[in-house]
Amino acid sequence: MKSYWAIVKLTFRNALRSHIFQLLLLLLLLAVLVIPTTVSGDGTAGGFIRVSLLYSLSTVSTILALSSVWLGCHAMTQDIDNYQIHMVVTKPVSRIRIWLAKWTGVYLIHLLLLLVSSMTIYFIILYKYNQQGFPEKERQKIRNEVMVGRRVFLPEKTDYDTISRQMVKEKIERLRAQGKEVDTSPSAQEAMLKDARREAVTRDAELQFDHPREYVFKGLPKNLDKPLFLRYRPYVGKVASEGQRMTRSFWVAGVPRVPEKKDAANVFEQSKLENSVEYYPQPLSEFPEQVMSGEFHEKTLQAEWKLIAPDQSVRFIYINKDDAQEKQYFQPIDGPKLLIEVCGFFENYMRSVAVIALELLILTGIGCAFGGILTLPTAIFVAISYLLFGSFAIYMANLDYVSGAADHLGQSIARLLLWIVIPLQGFEVSGLVANGEIVELTFFWLLFKSYFLFRALPLFLLGMILYRRRELGLVIRK
Repeated sequence: MKSYWAIVKLTFRNALRSHIFQLLLLLLLLAVLVIPTTVSGDGTAGGFIRVSLLYSLSTVSTILALSSVWLGCHAMTQDIDNYQIHMVVTKPVSRIRIWLAKWTGVYLIHLLLLLVSSMTIYFIILYKYNQQGFPEKERQKIRNEVMVGRRVFLPEKTDYDTISRQMVKEKIERLRAQGKEVDTSPSAQEAMLKDARREAVTRDAELQFDHPREYVFKGLPKNLDKPLFLRYRPYVGKVASEGQRMTRSFWVAGVPRVPEKKDAANVFEQSKLENSVEYYPQPLSEFPEQVMSGEFHEKTLQAEWKLIAPDQSVRFIYINKDDAQEKQYFQPIDGPKLLIEVCGFFENYMRSVAVIALELLILTGIGCAFGGILTLPTAIFVAISYLLFGSFAIYMANLDYVSGAADHLGQSIARLLLWIVIPLQGFEVSGLVANGEIVELTFFWLLFKSYFLFRALPLFLLGMILYRRRELGLVIRK
């Protein structure tokens, strides 16, 4: 192992001499020190914490990602271009060990930088937060909503495909009843389905005045002894940040109660009675509350209310009580959501750092894999292209609306690409930490399994094999 760690130390030393790495290191230093100390948010404690975390973590992860790819390629190609590797391979050191040592060296540099940067950001944000004269009520709200790690539960999803097919069927029957001809070609039906789905999504987001809307959340833990938090953000008139105003809303929770056991005529009726649940309305406020549209709001639901039914579900009814009787809107990404506190802020923050560390491990290996078989400019170009393919592929694969053969072909190719490429969007966790949402350990394992084991590791093995078989005598620097 002496030779292994000697190459790791040499990689450290060569990295510090790289001018590009020094430039990225300077940008990292500016991001760590400048962003948390200059960002003020919207003037509230919540805005300060959220914006500082979001901008700081995103900037640090982006700079370190670029540096990992660059230095991975540079570490592998520099020794080959300078003919230094020719002296090393004459000794009893395998090329696989050289490849692994350089990967380790480059990764340890960026892991150290990530730990120092993340802890500096953490303490700067806490220091600035404690120096601000925020009211105690607002500080308590931030401790419950932002400086915490909470598990998120979303309401049951609407089956838009079934609804859109039913809408198209009804439209065709209506047109035929009017004596009109209907184009039933595949392209025409596809266009009608696309329009119907768009209409179904729009209708589902609309909240008509004084029309109750039920939301059902499933999969909550039994016998929960912690409060639930109901988070939502309504819009009035249109889904846009501009032109929002004060509006009114009314929440009603369904308190589950199992009816008393009664004598039944047979076992089937008795089973039905045992599994039945009655829900009693529990208003969350005495009158319709006045809230600012376009902003997040939270309601605390105490554990003593026992809102979780035996089937681990919770039910709510939302009623639009806008003074002008305008429509309200809920975006799926904005809620409503149910949240449960799972861990503290520091633990959740370190989980996000662990996700970024996994991203750097993969990016460093990608740089080394391509750097070991290509020249420096070509290796960087191929590595960046590989990552861009991943970003474009996940965007195309997740498109809800596609029409025409070309769009379907592009989406099919994108889904095939996702079997071999790695989308960097999957490692974005700064938004979760900024909103107080927990970075699940299962999420980390899913990233490790899907991207490291199934995609990155085979690429690394191929890179090591090709690097081992590369004929160094053919490398001539002109």
